[in-house]
Amino acid sequence: MPTATARPVRQPTKASYGARRSAIPAASPAQLSKYFADKLAAELGPHNLKRLLDEGASQVVVLDVRSREGFDAGHVPGAAHIPFEELPRRLKELPKGKSIVTYCWDVTCLLATKAAYVLASKGYRPKELLGGIEEWRKAGFPVEK
Repeated sequence: MPTATARPVRQPTKASYGARRSAIPAASPAQLSKYFADKLAAELGPHNLKRLLDEGASQVVVLDVRSREGFDAGHVPGAAHIPFEELPRRLKELPKGKSIVTYCWDVTCLLATKAAYVLASKGYRPKELLGGIEEWRKAGFPVEK
C-alpha cells in the first residue's frame, strides 16, 4: 500500500504579503480625481458645517438619525431628528429643495451614510457630516439638549 508523503506547509513571508497588496491595481489619475470630487460633494467636516450654520444657511437642514436617547443627550443646534429606522416613512417631512446634512454617532457609525443613501435615492441632496456628533463635540462646538 503506497504511503502519502507529507507536503511541507509554506509559511507566508513579508515579501508574499507585500506582493498580495501590490496586486491591487492602482487607480488612474482620472479615476482618483472623480472619486475625490464625488467625496467632496457628499461630505462635510464639522468646521464646514459650523461655518454654514453661522452664516445662516437657510438652504441646509441638519438631520440627526440617531435614537431618541442619543438626540436627547445632545445634538447639533437646530438639528431635525428622524431616527434612521423611521426615515423611509417620514421622508415627506424633509424639504427636497435644500441640502440635508445627515449625522450619527461617530466615524464608525454608518447610520448617516445609510440615511444619505436613502435620501439620494429618493431625489434629495444629502451630505454626510464626517465623524458625527463625536467630531462636532471634539471641535468644541455647542450641542443642544
